Parts: sequence; structure tokens; C-alpha cells
Amino acid sequence: MPISRRDFMKGSLAAGLAGVGGMLNSNSSLAARHDFTGEPLHEFFKKFEGNVILLPGKYSGTVQAMDLAGPETLAWYNYGLTGVNMPIPHHIAALPSADPYKGFDFYQTMQPPMSPYVNENSPEWRDRGDFKMFKMRYDGSGKQNSIHLVNDIAATTGLALGVHVSIGVGENAHKYVAFADGQKDMVLITTLDDNPKIIKAFRADYDPVARQLNVSHVFPDPATGKFDFQGRKGMKTSHEAMLGEELMPADPTAVFVDAFTWHPTLPFGAILIRRLGCCAIVDTRTWEVVTLLSTAKGAPDNFPLVKQQGFKWTFSVPSVLTPLHEAGFIPSGEYFLACNNVLQNNIAAYRSTDPNPLKWTKTAFVEGFGNKYLPLHMGNVPDSRWAFFTMWARKPNNGYICKVDTKTWKVVAKWDTGPDPHTCDCTVDGKYMTTVYSGNQSGQSGLVVINVDTDKIEARLPSPGGHHDHVVVPKDWEGMKSSRSTSV
Repeated sequence: MPISRRDFMKGSLAAGLAGVGGMLNSNSSLAARHDFTGEPLHEFFKKFEGNVILLPGKYSGTVQAMDLAGPETLAWYNYGLTGVNMPIPHHIAALPSADPYKGFDFYQTMQPPMSPYVNENSPEWRDRGDFKMFKMRYDGSGKQNSIHLVNDIAATTGLALGVHVSIGVGENAHKYVAFADGQKDMVLITTLDDNPKIIKAFRADYDPVARQLNVSHVFPDPATGKFDFQGRKGMKTSHEAMLGEELMPADPTAVFVDAFTWHPTLPFGAILIRRLGCCAIVDTRTWEVVTLLSTAKGAPDNFPLVKQQGFKWTFSVPSVLTPLHEAGFIPSGEYFLACNNVLQNNIAAYRSTDPNPLKWTKTAFVEGFGNKYLPLHMGNVPDSRWAFFTMWARKPNNGYICKVDTKTWKVVAKWDTGPDPHTCDCTVDGKYMTTVYSGNQSGQSGLVVINVDTDKIEARLPSPGGHHDHVVVPKDWEGMKSSRSTSV
């Protein structure tokens, strides 16, 4: 029977592919996850099995999911695909996954590039970018991995915030995700759904004449069910207060709300207020503000409540001994730690086990950082033996990472990992601390892996993204307590 040239070619191609398939060994990179067996690097990196790390590139406008056990990038996504002009991925948080190689969800915030350091490096970006919060999904179930957008939460809710994102744990697990922003001084709590529902929103304002802080609930338009704070609407300042600039001139009502962190065992969360050096503790059962912690050394444990009227809480803040940058809980919930910077450069430790936060008291301070180094980000390990901190310093100084004993509150190890160090996050087994550097300075940039017991740097992986944040995908909800939810 005659055969056409097309049929002959199709048959030949099929036979050829079958032959190639027979020749492929177990190391085939055509699978969704590469089999690294026998590769020399894998003999070292296989101890990191089960760890997928999300690395947003502050200047590249991308996010990558890295398999630390490979190591290789499993998939990457460019946020320009969402329509943002010159996107700056800011902070990130991941939901737990029993098998992150198969799939997981995560949240990414986006900020406009109007901050001083971005202008210093790339002034042409000045009027670009946007405030955004995205729910994203990594899919590794097929033969080709992918990351895609699930929901533009700013568009869904009408409230666009661009700084920290954190996911509820403990009594708030499976329920909520929080977003915050220091240019609008607002916090948004939503459900974890693919089409999220608004739970509560807060706004913080300072009255410089009365020297009072007002924390109030903000409500969406009842007609639309949405807020009217998309894009740059609601900004008090033209750019986010960058590191060490908490006391910079700005709208006098601005307080630079930074994040909402979740208590790992009690039904509370903390609104971090950078400029005033305080944290508003919120009861997540009622969403009422129960106290305002004053984290500076020499300040009272909390500022007094002047009045509570309707959905507004007014506190007396007569003076600011030091601003803070980040704060959060250790996984046991025994302590709430606050990074005081610029003026005091210490870390305050509050006992935070009492079910009445008005009884939380400062019991210790981690000190000895001098004037050059500013406590910045915090990382936890599951058993709460250690807390890790970024000590940030201005260019051209490198800064460093330090390890603190949570019994003695002494620094027991430190590493100069590279310029402009940022976040710390532990592996799923708690044996290693990962940290990133050069999120702003556009120089050396990478990921470092530290053995938490031997204090040895186990690995250093280059990355050109310039990482301001990263997160290891937790294995389960218990693992979320040592992830980027209790601390930032």
C-alpha cells in the first residue's frame, strides 16, 4: 500500500522519539522535578530534601520557586504579566504543603518603586510600579511546572497595600491572611479563599498636637462591598520609610505601619508601628485593640488607653524613645520580640504567655549592636531555642546575621553573609537557617544556608534577583509557626 511523505515522516518521528525515550536515564530533566541521582552536587544538597524556597527578586520583578535539594529553579514568574509597569515584589508568605514539589499557594505584595534607594539606583523607575497583593499558585503536578496568578486581592477588595503579608497560625490557622502598608498606615485581614472575603481593616494615625495614636476600624462601601484605596489612593507619604529612616520627615499623622504578626498559641495579633516604637495588640476573636506595647528600653510596658469610642482606640504616646522596624513571636509563644532601631538598636523581649496582653512585660533586651547596625528581620526555629536576626547597615557596610540564645538573650554567633542582609527562614526540619542578601544595593546577591547547631555556613547559592524577602514553604500548619507568620 502506498504511503505519503507526511505519514512517513510522522512514523519516523514517532519511532525516533521512542528511541530517545529508551535512551533517557533516570536523570531526565523532562520530568517536572529533575532526578539528581548520581550528580556530584546532589550528594551534598540532598540533605535539604523537602525544602522549596520562594525567592522574589526586588529588582528583577520575578519570583522563583527553588528546590534546595537540587538545587534548581522549579519555576519562575514575571509579575509584569499582571500588567504592573516595573513591578517590585516586596514581601512574601507561603501556605503549607505536604508535598511542595506537587503544589502550594503563596501570597506576594508589590510596592511602587518610589523609595529613596530605588531612586538612587534607578531614577527612571520613579513614577512606575503599583501597590498590589497577589494570591499565587505553584503547580508541579504535570510535566512542566508553572506559577500563575490566582487572585488580584487589591482589585477584589479595593484596598491595595504593599508591604508585609503574614498568614494566621495557632487559633487563627486555616482562617486568615494579613496585609499591611506603611505609606497608607493600614492593615487588611481577609480569608484564605481563592476569592477572598474581607474580615477586618485597620488604620493608624498620629495626632502630633495631642500626642495620641488612634487605631480605628475602616469599613468598605456597603453598596459595593469594596474599599476605595486602590493604587496610590490613601497614601500619606510619597515613599515607604526605608531602613533606618523611621524618623524621616513625613505627613505628621504617618506612623509607618509595617506588618501584622500572629501569636502562635493565643488568639492575638500585633500591628507593628515603626515610627512610634509600639505594637498594637489585637484580639482576633473580636478584632478589638486590647493594648499598645511600648517596646523601647526605659519606656513603660504599654502606653495608656485614653478612650475607646465606637471603632476607634486612642492611646497616649507622649514621646518616642526609639522607633522599631520588625517584631514577632517565637514559635512557643513564650516571647514577643521587637527590633528597636535608629536610636537604641536593641531587641526587646516581652513575656507573652498571659491571656491578658495588658500583663505582658519586658523581661530582657538583646544589646551590643552599637550605632552602625540596626536590628531588622527575625527568623525562628521550631523548638524556639534560638532566634536569628538580620543586623542591617548602610552601604558600603555589609551588616550581618546573628543568632540569639532565647534563655540568656545573648548573641552566640554571627555571620557576615554579604551586603544588605534581609530575611531569615528555617528549613522544614529546623536544622538550617536560610537567609538572603542585597535586596536594595544591586551588588552581590544570593542565598546562604547556615547549620543552626554547628553555626557552619553549609551552602551559598548565587541569585541575581536582589532579594528583600524569601520564604521556605512549610510542610504543615504546625510548621507555619516558625515560618514568616509569627515574625517578619
